[in-house]
Amino acid sequence: MYLRVLLENMGEVVAWIREDVSPYLPVESTANRWKQELYFDVPFKVEGEGELLVEKGDVAYWPPGSSLCLFHGVTQPYSPVVRLGFMVGVPDLLAAVEGGTPVRLDVYRDYGDEGKVASALRERGFKAASHTWEEEERVGVALEGPYMRVGVEIYVEDYGFHVQTQPIAFFDNTPPTTSFMEVMSSEISASGVRLDLDEENYMVLTSFFPSLEELVEGLHRMLSTYIYVRRRLNAFYAIRRV
Repeated sequence: MYLRVLLENMGEVVAWIREDVSPYLPVESTANRWKQELYFDVPFKVEGEGELLVEKGDVAYWPPGSSLCLFHGVTQPYSPVVRLGFMVGVPDLLAAVEGGTPVRLDVYRDYGDEGKVASALRERGFKAASHTWEEEERVGVALEGPYMRVGVEIYVEDYGFHVQTQPIAFFDNTPPTTSFMEVMSSEISASGVRLDLDEENYMVLTSFFPSLEELVEGLHRMLSTYIYVRRRLNAFYAIRRV
C-alpha cells in the first residue's frame, strides 16, 4: 500500500510498504531523530525477520519501540528492524525535519495534476505518488534498478516535466570534484541527462521531457545514468562499493 506521511510545516512524503496498515489509520504521532533516521510511534505491530542492514530510503518497523523508521541517509538501525518498503521520491528531503515535529499517517490518495501524472506512471510500472513539500507540488518516484534504487522528484509544468534525482555527492569546488563534474558532464551529454547542482550544492542529475511518453522513457535513462555516474565516482576516488 501507499502510505502518506504528513510532517507539520514541511509537507508530506509517501512510502510504499508491503503491509496493509489502513485499518489503523489515521495515526497522530511525533517524529524523533536519530542520526539520518526519523522514527515515530505507531499503534500496530509488524512481524518479520529483523535485519541490521538497510538502504537509503528504506522504511522499516522497529519492534522494541513499536516505531516506524524512515532512513534517509547512510545511517544503519540501532538494532534489528523489519524492512517494510521504501520512500517514493527523494529521501534526502527528510534531512530538514527536526525531532519533535508532529506527524500524521494516512492512506495515500492522488490529487491534482500531479496525481494524474503519478497515476499514469504507476500504470506503466513505476512506484509513483503526488505530494507537497515546502509548498511545492511534485511527483515522487522510486526508480528500481538491479543494483540500486534512486529517488526522483518531478515538477509538472504546462509545457512538460522537469526531473531531478536524489543527490550523488557534495560539490565542494575542489579541483578533483570540479574535474570529475567536467568529465562526467561531457560523457553523459548525449543521453539528454545533465550532471547538475541542487540548491544545497549537491551534484544531481536533471532533465526535461516535453511529453508523458518521453518522461517514461527518460526515467529509465536517468536511472541507468545515475548508476553509471555513481560507479565512475567510486572509481574516480578509488572507493569500492560493496
